[in-house]
Amino acid sequence: MCWYQHVPMEGDEKFCIETVMRFTKNPMCLQKAGAVFTGYYQNNHPGVYFSMPVFTSLLWALLKFGLVSDVFSVLNISVTHKIVMACAGQVLSLEFLEHVQTTPEFQQTVHLNSSSVSGNHKLMSPSMPFPEYLNLAQAIVEVELCTKQEDWRRMGEVFKSICQSTQHPNNLERISGHIAIALLSESKDKLSLPFAAFTEMVCLNEDGDNLIQNFVGRIGVSLMLRYHKTHQWAKGRKVVEVLSRPKVNYSTLKGLFGNEDGASRCCLVTVATELFLLSGSVEGALNTLRDNEWFLSSHLWPCELSDLESRSHLLMRLAEKTSHRDTLEVFSNLPGLKEPNDLIDISRYNPLFNSHLQACMDRQLLVIASDLVDFMLSKNLAVNPTMLQMLLQKLGKQNLWLRAREVFKREIELALTFEMFMTVNATVILNLAESTTTCLSITLKRDQYCEREYLSAGSRLLSAACVPQPKLTVHYVAVNSSQEQLFTLDLSSARRWLRHNHLWAHELWTH
Repeated sequence: MCWYQHVPMEGDEKFCIETVMRFTKNPMCLQKAGAVFTGYYQNNHPGVYFSMPVFTSLLWALLKFGLVSDVFSVLNISVTHKIVMACAGQVLSLEFLEHVQTTPEFQQTVHLNSSSVSGNHKLMSPSMPFPEYLNLAQAIVEVELCTKQEDWRRMGEVFKSICQSTQHPNNLERISGHIAIALLSESKDKLSLPFAAFTEMVCLNEDGDNLIQNFVGRIGVSLMLRYHKTHQWAKGRKVVEVLSRPKVNYSTLKGLFGNEDGASRCCLVTVATELFLLSGSVEGALNTLRDNEWFLSSHLWPCELSDLESRSHLLMRLAEKTSHRDTLEVFSNLPGLKEPNDLIDISRYNPLFNSHLQACMDRQLLVIASDLVDFMLSKNLAVNPTMLQMLLQKLGKQNLWLRAREVFKREIELALTFEMFMTVNATVILNLAESTTTCLSITLKRDQYCEREYLSAGSRLLSAACVPQPKLTVHYVAVNSSQEQLFTLDLSSARRWLRHNHLWAHELWTH
């Protein structure tokens, strides 16, 4: 073999590898080592004598001495034969290498290094700081090797190193994208999650480094979305659990790939919750929502109608698996309830709430039922009158008057007053002639309330007349000399109510 021009011929792989190994040990022969390697494998496929340790040693030596163009020549050959990318798929590609080699920074590095070699016959000192694109190339090679060896902790060390040395966020984003794809590769240990070991190493001895946490979070978001898309619920759930340990606020981050930019914060919380729910962890799903304060949208983090619809469907499915108390919490966080939203008509939730009220009544969960009714009234959701009446009756039978007064302090308290008044005076009301035109007079007394509250009380009184079944007929008349509002209760409507409810009402209000 000629020292300057020739390379081993076909079938001389053993001689090629031995020569590369020998030249790699001599810094002055490094470029020739690269030329021998690329010259042989440019025309021949790797055979039985191909050595990964020799290949790795060659790359490290070229990187160490800053022979950038030679590094990429070797990498191009390795990619062509899939020497490095056997497990990592798209982690390293010809397109990426071509992109790096056309950047101004790379061209400048090659120019400076070429001048040094041709003019002074010196190589870059191993102690000199690497140009950033050389660091990036080194990181890519290490990521490849870590993926092949399934050494996820070592990959974490590589990631930390590149985070600490890079000056260009785009480079860090690019290497994070490669790592995300590498971490998606199938591990021999089917039960382990590569991201877990990777993150454990990255976060080791890190005291809240925002840059590192940010990109770890973005890698995690990409993995989470990919696992959700491919229905790998258990793996996706583990990703969310891993992100929660160092308290990475993943819901405020974006993924690393273009098709993930449209995922709103609301969407990310929904996806994370669904990963827990569909992997069988109802408690994990609830805690994910609670940890994110049931976030839907804000001025800084807006969302689309489709995001709200997805959240609604998720909460309805979750409510089917939770306790009655937790179901109330889930329902109370449906879109449009805590914060009004023009996109959501909350009246569509009426059947959901009334169905849950029925379930609570059937199981004698009166305290939860009371809280549920209180919430419904506060949001102007229609309560089923029959169930409301049943709840009042059950509360009365169990002597839960303080509870009733605390919960039903709006129209319901006034409705209770109507019912008690009519029941106590039932004998008088029922004995009056059918033809009488007499009305029962009601005076709304003033107390320490402000004027606005007093007028509001008058409106509540009229609304309360609609609660009993059958409804009562109440009319506003005038104000008296004390400026107190006067109302009348129609006697026929009171008589009608008594005839429908006298038996249970008499037992409830007169004992």
